[in-house]
Amino acid sequence: MFSGWAVAALCLHVVRTPDPQDPHQSKLVVIPKQELGVKETYVDARNWTMADVPDHGPLILEMIKADKLNELKFLADPKSKQSVEVQLIDALTAAQRGSSSESSTTRTYPHIR
Repeated sequence: MFSGWAVAALCLHVVRTPDPQDPHQSKLVVIPKQELGVKETYVDARNWTMADVPDHGPLILEMIKADKLNELKFLADPKSKQSVEVQLIDALTAAQRGSSSESSTTRTYPHIR
């Protein structure tokens, strides 16, 4: 039984996000990982800001691909005319540009064009 749980942990991200209906509650979002591993198996994102997004780029991209943007809406600027997805990708690319060249941005985050 333990080995089954271990394999499941290698295959899934479990992300705790604030519940938009009740700020005192939270939600668990479960999404599959692209690669097996223990990195970011459980993540508590309730206190994240947009500044935290670049530190969790692969997880953010997995959530975008899994159509879990509603769960990341709390990170976005509600006054912005840009969608949540665009704001998240902009945060990833801006951080990547600040640390290296444009070509490595698309290499690190291949979903970003």
